[in-house]
Amino acid sequence: MFRKLGGSATLWKPKNPHSLEYLKYLHGVIVKNEKVNDSNRKILVEALRAMAEILIWGDQNDASVFDFFLERQMLLHFLKIMDQGSSSINVQLLQTLNILFENIRHETSLYFLLSNNHVNSILTHKFDLNNDEIMAYYISFLKTLSFKLNACTVHFFFNEATKEFPLLTEALKLFDSTESMVRIAVRNIVLNVVRVKDEAMIDFVRTHTKIYLSELVDSLVGLAIDLDVFVRSAENVQANRERLRDKVDDLIDLVHYIGELLDVDAMAEWLSHLVSSRFLMPLLLNSLAPRRDNHAVLLTPVSSLFFFAQFLLVVTHRPTIQGYLSAFLFDDPSILRSHWIRQGESFRLQNIEPPSKTPENRVFFESLLSAFDASQKDDYLSFYGLMLIYAMFQNNGDVGELLATVNFPFRSRHSSTQQPPQSSQDTRGRALTELAVEATEDSYREVVDRLQDLKQEEMDDEVLVDEPRPPSASQTSESDGPRSRFMSAAEELEPSPATEKEPKPQSCDYRLIEALSSIIAAVGNEQNRVRPITLELACLVIRQILLSVDDEQLHSSLTSLCGKARKQLVDQLSLYVNSENLFLEWFEDEYAEFEVNHVKLDVIGYEMLLPPATTPMSGLPLHKRLFSGFEERLRTTMLFYFHVRKLERDMTGEMDGELPVRAVSEQEPVTIGDCINLANSDLLACTVVMVNPTGKSSDRQARFLVTDRLQLILVEPDSRKAGWAIVRFAGLLQDTQITGDSSDSRALHVVVEGQPSRKRQAVLKAKFIFDDHIRCMAAKQRLTKGRQIARGLKLHAICDLLGVPKIDVASPRVNPFKISKGCAPGSVRKTQSTSSSTSSYGRFAPLRSSTPSRDPGSTPSAIPEDPSPAPGSIRHV
Repeated sequence: MFRKLGGSATLWKPKNPHSLEYLKYLHGVIVKNEKVNDSNRKILVEALRAMAEILIWGDQNDASVFDFFLERQMLLHFLKIMDQGSSSINVQLLQTLNILFENIRHETSLYFLLSNNHVNSILTHKFDLNNDEIMAYYISFLKTLSFKLNACTVHFFFNEATKEFPLLTEALKLFDSTESMVRIAVRNIVLNVVRVKDEAMIDFVRTHTKIYLSELVDSLVGLAIDLDVFVRSAENVQANRERLRDKVDDLIDLVHYIGELLDVDAMAEWLSHLVSSRFLMPLLLNSLAPRRDNHAVLLTPVSSLFFFAQFLLVVTHRPTIQGYLSAFLFDDPSILRSHWIRQGESFRLQNIEPPSKTPENRVFFESLLSAFDASQKDDYLSFYGLMLIYAMFQNNGDVGELLATVNFPFRSRHSSTQQPPQSSQDTRGRALTELAVEATEDSYREVVDRLQDLKQEEMDDEVLVDEPRPPSASQTSESDGPRSRFMSAAEELEPSPATEKEPKPQSCDYRLIEALSSIIAAVGNEQNRVRPITLELACLVIRQILLSVDDEQLHSSLTSLCGKARKQLVDQLSLYVNSENLFLEWFEDEYAEFEVNHVKLDVIGYEMLLPPATTPMSGLPLHKRLFSGFEERLRTTMLFYFHVRKLERDMTGEMDGELPVRAVSEQEPVTIGDCINLANSDLLACTVVMVNPTGKSSDRQARFLVTDRLQLILVEPDSRKAGWAIVRFAGLLQDTQITGDSSDSRALHVVVEGQPSRKRQAVLKAKFIFDDHIRCMAAKQRLTKGRQIARGLKLHAICDLLGVPKIDVASPRVNPFKISKGCAPGSVRKTQSTSSSTSSYGRFAPLRSSTPSRDPGSTPSAIPEDPSPAPGSIRHV
């Protein structure tokens, strides 16, 4: 290909593309075709692509390749080609440079490439950035170079004498690009630059990034306002949640980026000032205070609490967090000096005068507590109030002293021996702390008194049972019982060194306990509008508090409150245990969901921003929305019961051995592959025709059908021993559906459902074909009766769990099998009972297909009860 172009015919093309000779050949091609035209454009593109490949090979195998590349000033040739403005050539040049710098491994090779300042000349070249392809490769090249920036290479990019830093200045020109990929790349470039420790460069960066940082914070403000406007008007449907997800992702990504910049000393001071003066104070705090100007842009309380919580969950910069949190906990609206107003299509920060009258004290903190006032009828705002409290507990910005001052119990994540240096923000926070102590020191005793009054009222109503003495917080966390499934903050803490002093017991603001208690009490109300996820988050916060507050009275009072709520929930469930046909499935399904679903604030926050959904058509799972109809109402009550029961058990330290519910049975369930002894058991031979998901029949398998008290079992005779069989399928009778086949009297359609969940999947879907209609009738009767008995046993277990009366079901026949020592693994052996001791059975009877005996010509009837060994009763070791 190369030889077809003018002048290149004299060049000799080596056969080996990975050699110094091949690079010399490519150099000759470029030199002879430095003037770009239509005839040589393709050959130049191919030569540049091949050159990147040979340079990467030379970096790892032959140093002479780079020596030749530098000796012949190849980058200078690249610049000459760039100046001719051919788009296709420039795209290939940028791609070649990008590949080259990404794959260079040896520092010496990198230094060679960066020498002579050619790279900086390429960075400042006037590319046609309106070309999307050129823009993509150019910004990628800048990003690649930023990853090569360190204390050793910084002098190749930054000229201290002339104060030139093309890598940074050229990147900053693109920070407001309409392409999100470009904006993200610029953020990464700036972050890589500011992390390099070079004093001269840092001074340059501080000066040239002030406008960029200001625009960055204003972008955060714009995203927050835009998201809030969307939340105000959008319905909670799938399409809107997808749009909302994108908006929230953009905002959270920007908060993460600002948090990373705040962790860099060079950026922290100025950026912290911008975040506080342009986002936290004039937008978030202003939205939580009474309106002072009709032109001010204010967020809804839900949006304000959500943004504040996300900020605390992400940002860890101590001065920023402590300064803002101290203002939120202790200050009044007089600290606000500006607010945002709308100006055309954008927003502008406007200064405001201090209020003329004395403002209400601690109005921001009171707005948090007032978020729980509506929990009896709506949890929309309560959820984000809980989310903010949880975020306070989780923040790594050393806020324990501030929270302790307002009696928010807090477990420090850091050793007491670590004393970070104080700043002006810290001093202010400490002063506010000292001022607030006097106002909050007696609040804890007040909550205990109130909860004790509640306990006395409950005892008067005879709704309480004797409570065991609750353990302390430390005992609860170290008990031998099952570990709580909730991700409480204490579980994420690093253990304190053994040499540390134990922290003094903390107290808790009675209003916080009242707020959390109101949610627990609300779920016991049949007309409540609380979503299960809100209750779960409230339980999580309560656990966090009780791990830090070592007070038996508070533990006991909260336990009593949970006991009352649990009793109310049981009263609601007891109406339907024995009357609702699907109660068993719903109960097991909701417990399975309860075990699987966990609060994950990093992924669920955005879904809850929209008003609570009330219909399954919204696409939200039940635990994240309000119920719709009788079934969902009952399912929600079950979820409430599980959460309240779990919290109550966690506070008392009791083990919960009753969940998941299990039917009472003397025999253990069999599993696929078990070898079982079925001597003298009633078996029904059948052909099992599996039905695939499309509804078509597939495999045909010869099997024997046998049932025990709880299971439907399909076995295959063991060819090695008569009377024994291998289990090929085992499913629960309670989850079995049996229907006849209208076109074939010898066939049954059987569906066995799998593990409990709201979307159960069938583990067996097949047609059972028997030898004649009599055997088919016998199988149907056996499976139907077995299903009734199995469901009755499981419902009895649920009744025992809830403490409600049971309705008797048909008594199952006595199981004559029991575990015998010395049997082969997975086998069972029949032992004769006293009542049948005079009978003589062979030790191993052959497998046989049996049907009820009847006179010739008699009509089918129900299978009579058999006092001898129950058909299909089995036991394995």
